[in-house]
Amino acid sequence: MVKHCENEECGKAFIAARRDMRFCGASCRARAHTLKVRRAKGLLGAVVPKSSVVTTATTTATTTATTATTGGVQRGSAAARLDRLERQVVELAQALELGRKDAVRGLAEVSAELRVGRQRGEEAVTALRTRLDAEVAAEAKKARSAAREARQLEDRLTQIEARQERALSLLTGQGQRLVAVEQTLAVILARLGMAKR
Repeated sequence: MVKHCENEECGKAFIAARRDMRFCGASCRARAHTLKVRRAKGLLGAVVPKSSVVTTATTTATTTATTATTGGVQRGSAAARLDRLERQVVELAQALELGRKDAVRGLAEVSAELRVGRQRGEEAVTALRTRLDAEVAAEAKKARSAAREARQLEDRLTQIEARQERALSLLTGQGQRLVAVEQTLAVILARLGMAKR
């Protein structure tokens, strides 16, 4: 909020940080307080703006000269007020331009920080995704290798079981043949024994 300093000796425009601010700075506030105290004690006269004080060369002037001087004082006072207002407008414009430049600079800095932060975040996400993809690929490779080894082991077990079954059937066949041979031998021996009698 733009306000004017209430110190009668200053009157400059300033940007107030709060609504209740009356002075542009601590020195103006102290000077205004000092003037108020002196005026209350009667140490100062009425308020006379600096620009409206006009001194005459001689104290004995005619009424016409006094009237002319009064008109000149009024014109000088109006010109001084106009100059002061123009100065305040220029100062206000400068303050607004400075504020605008600060805002633009701050916005550019924030934008740059956001861009850097977003880039760093994207890089971190990309690195994490790459690492996770590599880990998943390694785990999948290990799982495929383990599955292949399990299949090979199962095939070997199946082959061993088939060989065991074949060996068992061969042994069973051999056992049956031995039994048949033993029976044949027993019959032959029995016949030979009967023949000797």
